[in-house]
Amino acid sequence: MAHCAVFVRTAVSTLLYRKSLRVSAAGRAKTSTGQVVNMMSNDSSQLQRFLQFLGLILSAPFQIILALVLIYQEVGNAMWVGVGYMFFLAPINTFVFSIVSKQRRKVLKYSDLRVKMMNEVLNGIRIIKFYAWERPFGKEVGNLRQKELDALTKLAYTSAIGFSLILMSAPLIQPILVFITYVSIQDDPLTASTAFTTVALFNIMRFPFAFLPMGMLQYIQSKISLKRLERYLDLPELGDYVEPTAPPNAAPDSPETQEGSVTITDGTFSWVDPDAKPIREVNEVKKKKERRQSRRESKSDSDMNSSIRSGKSAGTADETAAPKETPITLQNLSCTIEAGSLVAVVGEVGSGKSSFLSALLGEMEAIGNSKIYMPRPNTDDSSTKGGISPSTAEGFVSYCAQTPWVVNDTLQGNVLFGREFDQDRYDKVIEACALSDDITVLPAGDMTEIGERGINLSGGQKARVSLARAFYSPSTKIMLMDDPLSAVDAHVGEHIFSQAINGDMSKGVTRVLVTHHVHLLSRCDNVIVLEGGRIKHIGKYSELVSQGVDFAGAVDVSRAQEEEEPESEKKETKEEAKVEEKVSDEKKAALKKSGKKLVSDEEKQEGNVAGSAYSHYAAAGGWGVAMAAVVVSGIGRASEVGTSFWLAYWSKQSLQASQDGDPHDASDTNRYMGIYALLGVAGVLCLTLRAIVIAIHRLRASKKLHDELTESVIRAPVAFFDVTPIGRVLNRFAADMDKVDLEITQSLSQGISTVFNVLGALGAIVVSTKGTLLGPLIPMGYVYYLIQKWFRKTSTELQRITSIANSPIFTDFSQVLSGTGTIRAYGGENRFFENSKKSFDTMNASYILVQITNSWLGLRLDVLGGLMALMISAIAVGTYESEFIPAEWLGLALSFSIEVSTYLKHGVRMIATIEAQMNSVERVLYYTNNIEPEADEYVPEHDPAEGTWPTKGEIQFQDTSMRYRDGPLVLKDISLNVNGGERIGVAGRTGSGKSSLMISLFRISEIEKNGGKILIDGVDISKIGVSTLRSNISIIPQDPVVFSNTVRYNLDPFKRSTDEEIWSTLNKVQMDEVIAALPEGLEEQVAEGGENFSQGQRQLLCIARSLLRNPKILVMDEATASIDNATDATIQTMIRDNFAGATVLTIAHRLNTIMDSDRVLILDDGRIAEYDSPQVLLNKEDSLFRGMVEKSRSAKEKGDL
Repeated sequence: MAHCAVFVRTAVSTLLYRKSLRVSAAGRAKTSTGQVVNMMSNDSSQLQRFLQFLGLILSAPFQIILALVLIYQEVGNAMWVGVGYMFFLAPINTFVFSIVSKQRRKVLKYSDLRVKMMNEVLNGIRIIKFYAWERPFGKEVGNLRQKELDALTKLAYTSAIGFSLILMSAPLIQPILVFITYVSIQDDPLTASTAFTTVALFNIMRFPFAFLPMGMLQYIQSKISLKRLERYLDLPELGDYVEPTAPPNAAPDSPETQEGSVTITDGTFSWVDPDAKPIREVNEVKKKKERRQSRRESKSDSDMNSSIRSGKSAGTADETAAPKETPITLQNLSCTIEAGSLVAVVGEVGSGKSSFLSALLGEMEAIGNSKIYMPRPNTDDSSTKGGISPSTAEGFVSYCAQTPWVVNDTLQGNVLFGREFDQDRYDKVIEACALSDDITVLPAGDMTEIGERGINLSGGQKARVSLARAFYSPSTKIMLMDDPLSAVDAHVGEHIFSQAINGDMSKGVTRVLVTHHVHLLSRCDNVIVLEGGRIKHIGKYSELVSQGVDFAGAVDVSRAQEEEEPESEKKETKEEAKVEEKVSDEKKAALKKSGKKLVSDEEKQEGNVAGSAYSHYAAAGGWGVAMAAVVVSGIGRASEVGTSFWLAYWSKQSLQASQDGDPHDASDTNRYMGIYALLGVAGVLCLTLRAIVIAIHRLRASKKLHDELTESVIRAPVAFFDVTPIGRVLNRFAADMDKVDLEITQSLSQGISTVFNVLGALGAIVVSTKGTLLGPLIPMGYVYYLIQKWFRKTSTELQRITSIANSPIFTDFSQVLSGTGTIRAYGGENRFFENSKKSFDTMNASYILVQITNSWLGLRLDVLGGLMALMISAIAVGTYESEFIPAEWLGLALSFSIEVSTYLKHGVRMIATIEAQMNSVERVLYYTNNIEPEADEYVPEHDPAEGTWPTKGEIQFQDTSMRYRDGPLVLKDISLNVNGGERIGVAGRTGSGKSSLMISLFRISEIEKNGGKILIDGVDISKIGVSTLRSNISIIPQDPVVFSNTVRYNLDPFKRSTDEEIWSTLNKVQMDEVIAALPEGLEEQVAEGGENFSQGQRQLLCIARSLLRNPKILVMDEATASIDNATDATIQTMIRDNFAGATVLTIAHRLNTIMDSDRVLILDDGRIAEYDSPQVLLNKEDSLFRGMVEKSRSAKEKGDL
């Protein structure tokens, strides 16, 4: 069954993996990454655990029935009292199981929410650091954990009292009832043979009775897991509205029939499943119930309630937040994109540009008879199987997402994306996408690992890698590009557009380009203008201009620049044409330090689990509680052994009285029965008390270990997350904490019990044989020691290997969940699925080896147990005539010898199991003890009083130098003054140090200890707490990060602003109408990853978030890159108006956003190259800034300059 269990877990995991590659956006809205990761880690493992118990569960009733039949042979009808006791327990057990089932569902519900929250925290850790939100988010995680622990507490105590007092006590209570009936009612004399044969048979029933509750608990938990899995697997998959043929009514030679053309007919699309209304209505009822329950559970914890509501019934996929009736995203689209043409798609923020591309990929839900036709030759209908559009199944379509998705692979691997390597084509693509210079500075060139989520690349580099992937595919006929130029500088954007998007290598390929670069529209074949999800205009740029179409004032519409730029303007040096940015400062330093490999290998301890892991776990739950569990277990076992010795004494006295012709009267019988029952009941009470004490320890330890893990991870520096995959960290919070919460306690309870059972049995055997067995037991004990030593060492190492083999699965799965759109666009589902199977095979190999070692152990311990029973039998035969050992004591020894064989086997396995599971504690403690935290959050003796600093916003860099980890210097002796209220534009290639300047200002990475200092209003920021610093300045990051909670929570998570202030701020960033149109306004739930808002809308929300903080110093890190020009201009005006007295530092790819700055800072190779007003720099012939501006402006603007 163990092998079968491993295969079932693999089958379920691979099924989840495959489903995640097929589920539609409407399906994803009903679940979360945390839930799916939990299903992959906990639910699949739960099925494995149940199947491992299945053989014991199925055999337990037969063992119990057979033992009862044999007991009947010994005591006759008295046996039926024991059977009656079992029937008496049946309804009680049913009640206990129902409570356990209910609490288990609650544990899973809050566990899903906790893992989901941690996933969001890890993905948004940079913005959390920038905003000094570690403590509040840590509290959010802690609140969810407390909810989980509350349910776990009820589960623990119900299991402890219900199973120990009621079910596991049966083999102790039954013989008491049977013997009382046998002696008192049947009035039969109790002989040693009858007594110890019956006791031995009841002892045989112990293991079935012990495993039945555990097996039933596993069954209950597995049933819950199966329902969760079933709901997820039943989520809707991609539709098939994209047809690989021409429209049915198209003329044979019409443009619609050409390979690579795109025709949309009656196109109405939504992100919500149109057939899901009944489900949503049901979820609304559930939602209201949960709100009432949340208010009852914690009226004061409103933030927590909103968090829980955002997850809905996170225990199941269908129970999660289903979207409300949302407006249709795209409406009444009908158009034809001719094969080989370049079509630009423009529109304001939220107009539906990204959704337009998603619709072409088959990612949305088609309403009515909406169809998209993409004719291709030799179409095989079978290619549409599995809900994957045939147009994307074999690389026919390439896709460059707005948020670039890269995998944890080499740069070359990300470009190739599983396709064959063609050196000539590869070199051309790298050159066209301006990646050549980036590759030259990488330590291993294009074979350098770029890290999870491309964390070691800048936004522009990730965009260009994503673009290179799209252009590399030789079979691509349709290329969809979602605003790839917004993340690069103007001159690099020009290079990419002329060499790649509109260059020779894209001839014959249909290109659909979403862009905000309106000056490029004149070089496109057609332009589609979207407004409110509809096509407002379509046609050539010049025609639209002549019709008076307003392109947001980004260019002078009276003069369409259709002609090519003069050839002389294009003859820039190779370096100028190609270079937008070298490797970003932080990442480049990391690369130089680590060489080819950026992501660190996962740590693996060796040898036995360190004693510190046991001591820390014991201390976490309380040493006093741990010792109490041990003492109670010892007393309980002593009581059980005492019943056997008292039974031997009773049977001896009974036999002696019968032989003397003076049988016991009622008072004697009652005395013997009373003491026997008293010892038995004491054993039951100790068993129950031990379970309760262990439950107390378990809950304390689980809380402390999780709190320490959360504290350690949240306080970790950003450098830790640069080299540690999220899946590896989530594995600690999901799989490892699940073992700490549930498995370790059961194993420890059984382990303690088994140790005392073995000691008690061996002690009883030695005493009852008068020490004659002590000699043979010593060599047998040594052999046993050797066997368990070999087994433990092997089993522990295999378990460590298994834990490490798990991490790549979670890491890969997490990144796949975030990139399903890109994977499906390239038809890469099978490749990722095959890679996952290799990871599962690696994990299964270690699992199967663990099972083989168990079989190895079982055989050897069975032989040892048989030898012990043989020796006792030999002693019995040898001493029979001399009566050296009384018969009743020999019966006692034989009875315990039957037990000890089973206990020894189970004991070694439990010790190995505990060691293997303690590996999870060890892994948690590794993060707790080995992650070096950031500097102190607060330094009371140096921190300025709240609200008193900064007042001016003056910034001074004095001979500041900085490096990342142990890399080279990225800032070199920077000295500059920024006056309070000044607006400073920061420019330069990324490798020049502009990002590092901001990093040092927020102390995300510390400056050199002897490398100068940074002052804000005269305060040395290295002397104050990092939270004090970061909470008093603010940043609008390049990548917008939102959390799956309400809109209000994302803007003002700690409720420091009034509704009026929030709505006023939304009005300033032009998001008030969008939010007001939502069914619940500010209380509307933001989907995981902000999927129910466009990239530009998410960016506007992030800008609004910073505005509400009203900082004296504001940093804008290319914050408007994903926003259309008109909105960008409005935002710039709004910032000028609302931050008139604040110091604003702006990093921008669009140089027009810093043209009105008071001064512009140009950095080069970590040093200040230029620092003056824009006009002064523009007037200098050899100015770097002037050169950058000239490359970014249109021909008309150049003439004006």
